[in-house]
Amino acid sequence: MHGKERTSRTAAPVGNSILADLLASEYKHLRPLLERVTLTRRQVIYRADQRIDWVYFPEDAVVAMVDRMRDGRTTEVGIIGREGIVGINIFLGGVATPDRAIVQLPGHAMRMNAKDLRKELRFGSPLQRLLLDYARTFLAVISQSVACSQHHTIVQRLARCLLTMNDYTDSDEILLDQSEIANLLGVRWVGVSAAARELQSAAVVRYSRGCISILDTAELGKKSCECYRFIRKQYKHLRSDLPRLLTS
Repeated sequence: MHGKERTSRTAAPVGNSILADLLASEYKHLRPLLERVTLTRRQVIYRADQRIDWVYFPEDAVVAMVDRMRDGRTTEVGIIGREGIVGINIFLGGVATPDRAIVQLPGHAMRMNAKDLRKELRFGSPLQRLLLDYARTFLAVISQSVACSQHHTIVQRLARCLLTMNDYTDSDEILLDQSEIANLLGVRWVGVSAAARELQSAAVVRYSRGCISILDTAELGKKSCECYRFIRKQYKHLRSDLPRLLTS
């Protein structure tokens, strides 16, 4: 019985990969500490330098970690969906976050009190090991996002943003307006507008107010920079390492 438990993941209908990849016994232990909540579009989960009281495991919601400069400019440093956790600073020993966490796509998440998470991070526990693996991956993603903002065109970055959202929603319609995208990319609205027109002229997307429809995913991939493929590869490797993680 013990041998089966060591290699069995939870069979519960959990949309978040970290929670779903826990051993069945570990998830059963954690379930009373978890609460499913609804996250609304543009909801601010954390403000910069705010104390983290709750951590969130997104299921179908998507959250952006955004830095804001003194002059009001913003830029996305990381997008978190069903593969991750919002509030990773708690795992890393912090009590606050330097970024704002804003819901980009509404949906559900499982949340846990930050104090409870700290108690559960005992050395070598399945949750601790899964979060460590995710933290390493997320740091690589953040580094790539910073490089992307410095070296790639707005068209390339817009294409990457749309492909990323498409992966999370499993839909060809992305409910984001140009001002939201501009805040994510850290560029002026007119730059996003020009990039969207270029993609629309190439019959890659169709834009209407507050909604961008992807018409040709393959061509959008060609328009994107290598950062989209790099980030997707990081998360794919995170998942492929799981059997070793659980059985080692």
